[in-house]
Amino acid sequence: LYFIQSNLRMTNDSTAVSWEDHKVPPAADHLFAGIYVFCTAIGLPGNIISIVFFTTSGIKASRGNVNKAFFNTVYILTAVVDTLICATLLPQIVSFLRHREEAWFGNTAFCYIWGILWEVLPYMSVFLVGIMSISRTCILIKPLHKLSMKTLWIFIVIYLVFLIFRTALPVLMKDASYMFWITEVYCYEMPIADWAYKFNSITRTTTLAVPVIPICISCITSYILIMTNERRQAAQKKNKKKAVTKKEIMSGGGGGSRAKKAQTSTMHATYTILIFTGTYILFNIPVFLNYLLMAISSYVTVCDNDCYLRAYEGYPFLIWYSWNFTFIMCVALNSTANPVIYYWRMHNVQDYVNKKVSSTSMRILKIPTQINSQINAASSRVDSIEKSKLSNEGVSGKRGTKNGGGSTQTENDISV
Repeated sequence: LYFIQSNLRMTNDSTAVSWEDHKVPPAADHLFAGIYVFCTAIGLPGNIISIVFFTTSGIKASRGNVNKAFFNTVYILTAVVDTLICATLLPQIVSFLRHREEAWFGNTAFCYIWGILWEVLPYMSVFLVGIMSISRTCILIKPLHKLSMKTLWIFIVIYLVFLIFRTALPVLMKDASYMFWITEVYCYEMPIADWAYKFNSITRTTTLAVPVIPICISCITSYILIMTNERRQAAQKKNKKKAVTKKEIMSGGGGGSRAKKAQTSTMHATYTILIFTGTYILFNIPVFLNYLLMAISSYVTVCDNDCYLRAYEGYPFLIWYSWNFTFIMCVALNSTANPVIYYWRMHNVQDYVNKKVSSTSMRILKIPTQINSQINAASSRVDSIEKSKLSNEGVSGKRGTKNGGGSTQTENDISV
């Protein structure tokens, strides 16, 4: 905010300053690099641990329950996408620390691979959040409904093919290519023809905007259903006392307790998905607005490949930082926040991580003791070897004296 405020004050004083003449503050670049280091240090191991948990303990816990297996699969895929997002931040860190040099992006093959990954990963993350939110709403409306794993994989494959087609079409038509842009500090598919520019801006804007509508509807519906259910339960507790039947006394009231526990678990899971969805909306609104502004500017002004620059004409700081902040940093922060939400909201994840941390810490604390025991064992072995040598020398000396010196061969044999 400080850099934006100072930049806007500068542009108000001198509107003739172009974005190319504007000096990028090194402190802002270093700040961006530091945030990406934080995302890599927290998000990468956190998401890897999440993958390990959901593929081991999560699968075991969801056996025999189709809906649990469905959501566990979605969590696995989300963690895989978030891991790839956090793992691909290292080139950003290097470029920002080197004052926006190409660095790793200078390699053409690496530029294409990185650019294609980032044309797929953020949108796939949005898609998985939408599946999670809509599926949870369906469960709340129809508690006995069983979600289909086959349908899940069909939708994922179709959407992935669509993303690849959308990304590859302008490149195959030779009307777009991936290149490093100093304003974004990453490799971006830059259209050459006007149709490719409009195609990219429209498809990216709609891909980000369309899932928001069902996600928001499902979130509002889930919240209303949760509030209605809680009010109903409060009214039942207040106005009606539960009659304890003879059967409940004999069974210890287990049926009611199990039903209440299952309902509480469902509400807890629903709140967790609402938090996931709210986090997604918070971090993805900026990039949607950026793409929307770019799409509007592509029709309002006549431009080939600099509409995103003209959209922020007169605001050099936004040209230098808006796209990296909205498209890279917000997505990376979202991927970093997800494993934190896993640990915060899922008790199984908490127990799994706590056990792993405690066992690892115990192993680390045992290392000095193990080293000392190995040193003591080695020293005792050395002492025993020295004692055996001394005893052997004493025996050989006695035998040599008894035999009057004997022959050299006999003394050697005895000593050996």
